[in-house]
Amino acid sequence: MPLKTYPGLHLPLPLESWVYDANRWNFDIVFAQTTSLLLEFGVWLRKMRGIPLLCVNTTHLVAAYDVLLPERLSKLGWVNAGLEFALKRPYEKLFASVYNNSDGLVVLSEGLRSYWRERGVTAPIHVIPRAVQPAIFDRPLGADPYTHLERAGGAVFRGARLLCAGRHTREKSQDRLIRIFARHVAPVDPEATLTLLGDGPDCDLYKRVAEEEGVGDRVFFPGEVPFTAMADYYAYADVFVHASLSETYGNVLGEALWCGTPTVAFADGMGVSSQIKDRVNGVLLSPGKGEQGERDADEAFGRALLALLADPQERARLGKGASKISRERSSPMAVQQRIADAFRHAQEHAAACGVRAALEGPRVLQWMTTFQHFRSWSTVNGGIYLAGHIRPAAQKYQKKKLHPQIGS
Repeated sequence: MPLKTYPGLHLPLPLESWVYDANRWNFDIVFAQTTSLLLEFGVWLRKMRGIPLLCVNTTHLVAAYDVLLPERLSKLGWVNAGLEFALKRPYEKLFASVYNNSDGLVVLSEGLRSYWRERGVTAPIHVIPRAVQPAIFDRPLGADPYTHLERAGGAVFRGARLLCAGRHTREKSQDRLIRIFARHVAPVDPEATLTLLGDGPDCDLYKRVAEEEGVGDRVFFPGEVPFTAMADYYAYADVFVHASLSETYGNVLGEALWCGTPTVAFADGMGVSSQIKDRVNGVLLSPGKGEQGERDADEAFGRALLALLADPQERARLGKGASKISRERSSPMAVQQRIADAFRHAQEHAAACGVRAALEGPRVLQWMTTFQHFRSWSTVNGGIYLAGHIRPAAQKYQKKKLHPQIGS
């Protein structure tokens, strides 16, 4: 079923009779993604047939909850309290239970491992970052892609180039970057620019924020670009900036670090905090708490940017460290080896647990097992489908591809 909030995303539901035939499924192992309760199908197969189950969690669920709400509602304290009680805690409990009925959990960062341990997950947890594709990001440097940096009248901005990339949606906090740029960078460097690559449901909002902050002519929105062009955008930028606190692992952040682009970001206690070591491969700052805390954090972010822009040797040092660490952690070979180890460990864990297949037991046990797991799968994904109607994406995003094809 299509999720209205995110065009192109569909929620799996057990609506066909053949799904319930356990004899149909004969896998060596099941690899289940958390953001869908389809992973209950994996738990069902583990109990019905004894097939090892390895789960993977790539979404910080807490940061994703309020995205279903319009911004006006998301700022109301009583609404957030209701979400905490009715959604966050039950979801965390549900997923922790699922993970503990599996043979392992793969996460993208140490922060996410700690998060699930604190919520009672006792199953083995493997930290495996996403790989960066050398074929894309190690290719020879192309032409300068920043052809959009023009003033009214045709003159080109010659100052510092700040780059942010990602889907334009509230949880990514690009509006915060625009305000930091407008209030703490632009007044000091009249030639500096901020480029926001990507598109999404909040793109028009971000353009309004730039205009309201007086930097509408210095914040650029080129839209989505081919994946193969990203390496050039990173290479020709002076600093990559990242304000999102919702990342379990920042893909664009990983790419920027691989390319050796000096990076300034907020510590999120999750993916970003595991990807950046402060003053080793980037600059990591506290995001602050409360209105005053966030204002102070924004000012500190601006100061860090200006200091880095004024020090080319420091930028070079951080860029070198970023490239080195990324190749150690995120090369395809390193990631593939970790994944293979996790798969082997899951099979060993399943064998050690001695799970007895329900198919070998009485039929009533099979019925109960099916009802238990398909009920939660249907209920939760059905609820998410309905909730997606609360904050549907704008019409112009409902029929377009969200990402240009590689090589286009």
